[in-house]
Amino acid sequence: MSFRIVVPIIAMSLAVSCSLKYDQEINAESTVPEFIFVNTSFRRYEDNKKKIALQADVMEQYKTDNSAFAKNVSFQTWNKDDELDTEGTCIIMSINSKDEIYTFFNNILISSDTQKFEIRANNLRWNSKTEQLTSGATDKVFLTHNNTKIEGNGFSASGVSRTYSFNRAVFGSVETTDSTSEQDEESQPGQTQELQP
Repeated sequence: MSFRIVVPIIAMSLAVSCSLKYDQEINAESTVPEFIFVNTSFRRYEDNKKKIALQADVMEQYKTDNSAFAKNVSFQTWNKDDELDTEGTCIIMSINSKDEIYTFFNNILISSDTQKFEIRANNLRWNSKTEQLTSGATDKVFLTHNNTKIEGNGFSASGVSRTYSFNRAVFGSVETTDSTSEQDEESQPGQTQELQP
């Protein structure tokens, strides 16, 4: 997966947020969003070319802690040749613009036809500074890449090296090129795979 396509969408300087700050104790001022956007759509252009589009049912921005949340999110990114590169959806998106940490929750789907990958999960975290996409240690991730289908826990991927790994045993199937049958496999944790198309 090219995580470079996720980076711009997540790294956009939209500080958007939603009244979904369940996991934090916060003061009264930070419980009220500074801005609320309903049925909104954003587009970002670079060198007069469309780079990112993001749509959400609700986006809320908080002033005090540089956080934002979006609900029912879909996004698209385009490559330098102006071709649609990646599409994604999730139910909730959390943005920490100060630390450049972006978290996706519930029914996450990220896919790319050009790079031939698809990721499904319920909890993924993107660190824009290190270009790392990770899941929780016990969170299950389903990855399809070319003719390989894998499911496992402890997913980690690098946008720099374009490799991915799981820190626990994974299960899946690989379709071989010399036959139409699929071969089931179990791999050991920590094995790194290339994410090239």
